Amino acid sequence: MTVRLAVVSDAPAVASVHVRSWQDAYRGVIPDSVLDGLSVEARTSMWEGAIPSGGVWVALVDDEIVGFASAGPSRDDDAPFELYAIYVLSSAWGTGLGFELAEAALGDEPDVIVWVLDENTRARAFYERIGFRADGVAKTETAGSVELKELRYRRTRGVAA
Repeated sequence: MTVRLAVVSDAPAVASVHVRSWQDAYRGVIPDSVLDGLSVEARTSMWEGAIPSGGVWVALVDDEIVGFASAGPSRDDDAPFELYAIYVLSSAWGTGLGFELAEAALGDEPDVIVWVLDENTRARAFYERIGFRADGVAKTETAGSVELKELRYRRTRGVAA
């Protein structure tokens, strides 16, 4: 396994992982119509725009991208840094790839947040294993016709929370 910064030519593979991992992880949580309507082409365009700014890492197994992480300045005013996403193909769940991606994306950042769906118990357990804790902040997002509760998790190292 190799983890490295993404380059623009990785965008189609990152987009494919993004769509496939959403479809596997969120089936039964997000409406099938939303998941089945996800477009690798649209996500490719999104990642082609995002990757040049930095903050995107990919995990490769046998030269195939099987996961990615994205992190950077927080979108919340009360936190300096945010882990935007970690997605790994379901075939690589439980292999340590998520941990490696988190380490690469977060580096030595002392105060980091991540938003996670309340119903995504697998992701919540993962974030707890790497030192994140729910900080009491929540929000509601809409996917199709379903309202989804998101919880904010925070990891602090050497700073007052």
